[in-house]
Amino acid sequence: MLQVIGIGPGRPEWLPPAINELVKNCEILIGGSRALELFPDFTGQTYVLSGNLASSIEVIRSALIEKNLIGVLVSGDPGFFSFLPRLKKEFPEERIDVHPGISSLQFAFARAELAWQEADFASVHGRELSVLPQVITRPTAVLTGGENTPQAIAQFYLEQGNNPQISIGNALAYPEEFWATMDAEKLAQDETLLKNAIVILHPDSNQTSISNNQPSDSYPPERGTKLRLGIPDEEFLRGKVPMTKAEIRVQVLAKAQISAKDRVVDIGAGTGSISIEAAGLASEGVVYAIEHNSEAQKLILANQEKFGVPNLRLIPGAAPDVFGELPPVDVCIIGGSSGRLPEILQTVPLITGGRIVITAVTIETVAQGLKLLSDYNYQDIDTVSIQAVRWKAVQTLHMAQALNPIFIISARKGEK
Repeated sequence: MLQVIGIGPGRPEWLPPAINELVKNCEILIGGSRALELFPDFTGQTYVLSGNLASSIEVIRSALIEKNLIGVLVSGDPGFFSFLPRLKKEFPEERIDVHPGISSLQFAFARAELAWQEADFASVHGRELSVLPQVITRPTAVLTGGENTPQAIAQFYLEQGNNPQISIGNALAYPEEFWATMDAEKLAQDETLLKNAIVILHPDSNQTSISNNQPSDSYPPERGTKLRLGIPDEEFLRGKVPMTKAEIRVQVLAKAQISAKDRVVDIGAGTGSISIEAAGLASEGVVYAIEHNSEAQKLILANQEKFGVPNLRLIPGAAPDVFGELPPVDVCIIGGSSGRLPEILQTVPLITGGRIVITAVTIETVAQGLKLLSDYNYQDIDTVSIQAVRWKAVQTLHMAQALNPIFIISARKGEK
């Protein structure tokens, strides 16, 4: 039988009596050297776990052969980014009892004097920084580790064009505890060694943007410019720039299958109508609007401000020339390619399995697109053509007002 025991911050004063009593009844105690030092009076057999997960599992497996009552000590709380899921996977037939501890998350939010019942959580310990939310809509606690220090997290957001407020807690509850709140620019330059840190990213409403593309208006937008799917055409600022009509826009976004945390690139964004609605779907992600026309660029920024969209980034220029400014993206929407569709499809930084949607008004572009997608090993290629007809009231009658027919090609990127 395994007892998975949370030891909180790893200080004896933060161990409740129930945990001490539980450890006393174990026959074998397994944990890191610092965890085992919390129980100097333990008389049973002890095993020190190394940083190697596979070898740690084998130590526990060997101990279970003796069918003893085994205590496995884990820092913080077993239910928060701990050893517990791996133990349940490795020993599915074994009875496992779990005993909570105080997590670093609880300590950090207590230090920040914030409630955490609606917070978001992430860990970059052994993971890529790309798992971090692009847009911070609520307090977000992040466990750091290895090269992914608080400073690295700060730099990540600076490179995205954001300068959020970040609270940093290192070695919480220890005499050498470090606690501070600062913006990402200051943190990125801080040379304090922070090896056992948790950070809290504060919501975007408290951020100071360093991007020239960011509107100053609050989010959500004022009544009358509400962000939603199928925004009427007349609500967008249009000028003389062509715009994807609402009926087509909805179908394009349906084919794009955008999720909340996706990164999306809209190539040939025009007025930004698709970009803005995509940003509403990718509420915790980011949308990159690529547009080379200067008038259209101004309209994108004006519409962004009108609808109060914080997670839209304008990238002035033409695709694929500006692809170096993009991170890997989950969805690519191509509304205009200026004759460079082969280069775009070959070099766009779309992840394997990512969605691509191409709109076309000529059969020739459709034929080219289908061939290129097949040549570049895209999967689940699908084509639909749509012609919407609006019926406008003319006195007592309704007359047909046909919109231009359009083709929508969608696919999923395959393995190279």
